[in-house]
Amino acid sequence: YQFITDVPPDQIKTIEDDAKFEVVGGPITNHRLMVFDKNNGPMQNPKIRQAMTHAIDRDTIVSALWGDRTEVPAGLQWEYYGDMYLSDWTVPEYDPELAKKLVQESGYNGEPIIMRVLNNYYTNQVSTAQINAEAFRQIGLNIQMEMKENWQQIFDTESGPRMVRDWSNSAPFPDPVSSIVNQHCQNGQQQQVGEWTNEEFNELCIKLETSTNLDERRAAFQRMLEIAEREDPAYTVLHQSAIFYGKPKNIDWTWSGLQSMDFRGDNFKVNDLAN
Repeated sequence: YQFITDVPPDQIKTIEDDAKFEVVGGPITNHRLMVFDKNNGPMQNPKIRQAMTHAIDRDTIVSALWGDRTEVPAGLQWEYYGDMYLSDWTVPEYDPELAKKLVQESGYNGEPIIMRVLNNYYTNQVSTAQINAEAFRQIGLNIQMEMKENWQQIFDTESGPRMVRDWSNSAPFPDPVSSIVNQHCQNGQQQQVGEWTNEEFNELCIKLETSTNLDERRAAFQRMLEIAEREDPAYTVLHQSAIFYGKPKNIDWTWSGLQSMDFRGDNFKVNDLAN
């Protein structure tokens, strides 16, 4: 093989130990998320979802599983949003004591919380889920991981209650409409499958999508993040996704942060194989 994609970070050194090969790649315009269904069991209480967002040690996940080759972003946004990027926003801080306090305040009495997980559909998905499941147990939640074979089983409502699942969100153009509106508003997947909705959030979706006033749009976007990531969590961002490619050094090729593999003539050149 001359190209391999989605190289796990712990395999990069193995590839680069051979002087003829290298690994290229890095963070992309996609974030890994954990998504909540607010309709079932303990997940109906926002304090449980809030507790889960504070129980996740995102920096340790990035360090242990990704070798610090990616990062924890400022919520569901990207710097290439330009004027719409909220630089002072952050994901919920890692605070196990606050998480425990929220669990106690919720009146939680030990009901099972189901995490549905695919077998590494995402790089490091199972390892990440195991780390987070243990973190949730440490704050007093009764977490049950269920391994699923496909997305139909992840979304199924007949085999048992949906509560927590994995996902990722991309931003195909530089504006929040491309992500938070596209994926979490009235016509986005999360509301279309019936996991989550919020009346104020939905009103702001329309404003963000239709307004042409920058200040108004920034205020709407910030309030949407406050609702969906803090007050009534629809999801929580884990880390920015990253893709790594293994290839021979004698092939000049530039990887893209947009997840495309461009092999057009101006982006692909094979040098002398003798070298």
